Order: sequence, then C-alpha cells, then structure tokens
Amino acid sequence: MDEEIGSVMMDVEEELVMPEIPIRPNNSIPTAIGIMLIIGSLLAGFLALGSGGVYLLDDQTLNDAGLTDEEIRTFDMLKETGMAATFAILYSLMGLGLIVAGIMLIRKNPLGVKVGMAAGSIFFIANIVENVWIHLVAEDYGFEATIGWTSIIIEFACGAFCIALPLLTVLIPEGRAALYREHVSLKLPEEE
Repeated sequence: MDEEIGSVMMDVEEELVMPEIPIRPNNSIPTAIGIMLIIGSLLAGFLALGSGGVYLLDDQTLNDAGLTDEEIRTFDMLKETGMAATFAILYSLMGLGLIVAGIMLIRKNPLGVKVGMAAGSIFFIANIVENVWIHLVAEDYGFEATIGWTSIIIEFACGAFCIALPLLTVLIPEGRAALYREHVSLKLPEEE
C-alpha cells in the first residue's frame, strides 16, 4: 500500500509579530522631577535675593567689609545700570515658574513640563544677557570684563539642564504614561 502524503503549501507568508508590551505608569518619575524642580526654585530664590541684595549695600558697608575699589565699582555698576534689578526679577520669575512646574508635576499635570521648560529657559537667557551686558558696560566703570570658557560652559550646561529636566518626564515612557494617563506600549514600527 502506497500512500502518498502531499506537501502543504501556504499562500500567505508567515510573519512574526512582536507582542505589544504594555508600559505601566510610574508615578515616581514625575514626582521626583517635580521635587528636583522645587529644589531648583530655592536656588533661583537665592540668586534673586543675591541680585536684589546689592541695593541694600551702601559704599560705607562695602568699605567696612574690606572690598577693593574695583569690587566696589562692580557693585556700583550692578546698581546704576539696573543689572541687579533686572536679574532679581528674572531669577524671581524663574523660581516662581520652577515651583509651579514642580507642584504641577507632583500632581501629574502635563502642563508642568511646559512651565518647567519655560522657567529653565529664563535661566539660560539670563546667562546670555548677563555676559553681554557686563561686556557692554564694564569699560564705563573702569575695568575689563573677562570671562573664561569654563564659566561659559558651566553656565550654559546648567541652563541646558534646567530646560531638559522637565522634558525627561515625557521622554521616559513610564513617566509619560503617568502624566498623560494613556495606554503606552513598546511596539516596533511596522515595515511597509
């Protein structure tokens, strides 16, 4: 008895499909970043107090502190050109924005990311304005303003960090899922 067993042909190619892996929201990511933003707002508050505190110091206090004439001229420059007031306002706005963004992220409000990035941008812009402004008015007060590359790199790195920190919340899939309360999954893009 000869029985032939035929081969099976499939018309459709077999395709391996990666299963959809659901990502669970991790509420600690927005909370941790929100706490870091609140800590950053305290540092911004210290910068604002330092800038505004220049107006509390008169020449007699500076002389009693043992400052040199060049250091006293620096304080005069900050007062007379309005730099101290401008930076006190900018750093106050930055601190207020960071604390609001931090609270919003802790409460899982996605608008906190945009508010935090805007507040971080204030710091970045303030560093640029400060460097340019000092170089424009320094000669009028009898000294040369020089700034080293290391301080420029540190200022811009800090500014970039202030802008990028709130953005981390949405770049990490678990944090994005916690903020937007949406179904997020790791799925490879389909090839066409």
